[in-house]
Amino acid sequence: MSAPVHRVLEGIPAAPGIAVGPAHPLRIREPAVPHVTIPPDLVEAEVEKFHAARAWAKRRIEELREETRRRLGPIEAKIFDPQLAMLDDPELVERTVQYIRDGYLTAARAFNLRILEIRSEWLNSTHAMLLDRIADLTDTQLLVLAKLLDLPDTDLLHGTPDRPAVIVARELTPSVTVRLDPDRVLGFVTGGGTRTSHASILCRSLGLPAVVGVGDAVDEIAPGTECIVDGLRGRVLLQPTETERERYRERAEKARSLQRELRALAAEEPVTRDGTRIELLANIDLPSEAVWAAEAGVDGIGLFRTEFLVVGKRSIPDEEEQYEAFRAVALTMGSRPVTVRTFDLGGDKFPLFLEIPREENPFLGWRAIRVTLDMPELFRKQLRAILRASAHGRLQICLPMVNSVTEVLETRRLLEESKAELREEGKVFDERCPLGIMVETPAAVFTAEILARHVDFFSLGTNDLVQYALAVDRGNARLARFYDPFHPGVIRMLRHAIEAGHAAGIPVSLCGEMASDVVGAYLLLGLGLKSLSVNTNALREIKTLIRAVRLEEAQEAARAAEAASTGHEARRRLLETLGRSVDLAAFESLEREGEG
Repeated sequence: MSAPVHRVLEGIPAAPGIAVGPAHPLRIREPAVPHVTIPPDLVEAEVEKFHAARAWAKRRIEELREETRRRLGPIEAKIFDPQLAMLDDPELVERTVQYIRDGYLTAARAFNLRILEIRSEWLNSTHAMLLDRIADLTDTQLLVLAKLLDLPDTDLLHGTPDRPAVIVARELTPSVTVRLDPDRVLGFVTGGGTRTSHASILCRSLGLPAVVGVGDAVDEIAPGTECIVDGLRGRVLLQPTETERERYRERAEKARSLQRELRALAAEEPVTRDGTRIELLANIDLPSEAVWAAEAGVDGIGLFRTEFLVVGKRSIPDEEEQYEAFRAVALTMGSRPVTVRTFDLGGDKFPLFLEIPREENPFLGWRAIRVTLDMPELFRKQLRAILRASAHGRLQICLPMVNSVTEVLETRRLLEESKAELREEGKVFDERCPLGIMVETPAAVFTAEILARHVDFFSLGTNDLVQYALAVDRGNARLARFYDPFHPGVIRMLRHAIEAGHAAGIPVSLCGEMASDVVGAYLLLGLGLKSLSVNTNALREIKTLIRAVRLEEAQEAARAAEAASTGHEARRRLLETLGRSVDLAAFESLEREGEG
């Protein structure tokens, strides 16, 4: 093999952090399954053998689930539930038995054939959440085959590292992820996968940097190749230059320093230099992340995404499972508020229990509040779970993608019915549990004065608002240069929504990516926003920014940005004013923007 050469791979950021070390390719080895037929008198014995292998695999998965529960928590442990469900799925079990009986195949051959058929169906599907489940399918396949072929299941992993290394794999399954020795894993790079896959969720829970979806290039990474994994930007550097090594060494050290600073800052109030208190909240994807946010001294959770409850699920998540997740965060945050966003499904997030409609543009189609109002069984379970958990803290409900008062009124009807049911059942909840909306479409912005009369708070969602305002698909790399949160039109929409909420006397916060960006947060402060909900990895910078600036200067900068002709000019004006108040070099995110 030729010597490794310098190369940069672009992928999907799956777990933040920086890892530097040698590559260790990990091959998940599928055993060879010979095509063997059996005489008719052995068919039923082979069927029994298959069922015994299923039962054994279920026990092994249950052991992994319990180990994961002890190490990471109950929510992460539920990642193994879909695998247990697969082993009882009639589509898998009955067809395998049919192949044994009709084709006189061994259990191993029949089962492997059915697995290959299912994998092919899923790979040819446009269903993003089916693709997320392929790693679960692989886990199930390997465990059952290990038993049927009398192989130690550990033999299916070829070459676990004997020293700290970056794990490089075609795909990463949940069972492999939790079984690897964390002392020997620096980070992960995979060819496939998404940010919402179960392995990605486990990487975040383990605190290990990960970049997924780099494609076929992962197969070309030779053992020992020096790698830099940038889990925040979704970038992998192979055989980095000395300049890159030094830059990332400095960044890794700065990241460690920033964590120490954040712990020190936890006790400091987010107050501007001219004495205005800003509410600083955190965005989280999993209940376990609330613990870290609480330790960082946030004022609460401004966005608790709930889609983790449906990833990989073939059925609607039950009320009790949701209640336990919401209760855990409520107890962690105590008297601090927690904003639970109801299921934001659709677009690229369709769980398996939803029939995917054929749509030319799914981001303009059946999604978010439209889905939940059309599926009252799904919605009622979530509303009841949130209400029950509200007895343990300060929970509030936030509806995504609201466009009209009708959607709010219909939700309030379901909410009141859920409250009545809980009262009849003798269950305790917060009768005043607030109901708010995400303001993330132009329609919501320009009817904000009307909507404000029917809700308890606004949460501005800039990710979708920018997309819809500028007619730019934010997931399309070809259009990335057109996706501009500093476009003067976007700035004016933000000001309108903020002022409408304040005029109605309701709280207004912002939980989009813009609040996690130093320049974006500065603009928002200038537009009159006094509540920011940011990604956990941006808390240190945004709190530092708040404590370093004067609100009067931010307001001046926002007016100048709003009067600009282009987004580029608006951002430049903001930076000029900000640079008079703070040392811009103190903000790592601003340094990253200058990299090629």
